Amino acid sequence: MPGCTVEREVIGTAATYRLSGRFEGICAWELARRLEQEPLAEVLLDFSQVVDYVDYSIAIVASALLAVNHKSVHLQGIRQHQLRMFKYFGVDPEELAHRSGVAAPEPLAQEEVTARN
Repeated sequence: MPGCTVEREVIGTAATYRLSGRFEGICAWELARRLEQEPLAEVLLDFSQVVDYVDYSIAIVASALLAVNHKSVHLQGIRQHQLRMFKYFGVDPEELAHRSGVAAPEPLAQEEVTARN
């Protein structure tokens, strides 16, 4: 039996990831992979059914959240200790929720910059 399950549900224009069980490394890596591949710009991470956390799993997810900076991410059901851990690893849940949800434009290649000038 797996220690954690990750279920994805699309509601409107947002993807909801419901986590349950013991949130440890393997589950965190799976969630990080899914976040990086998520096509929708708004994401809700629901931790309300998680019964136990391993601190390094928060570090893994925090790193993924920092990497997907073009997504608006909402954390739900997170405990105070895990909230502090996210902040410790550089993730502010308030800032996550207020991201634009629009990918930043790609930087222009040097040839394009020269051609425009």
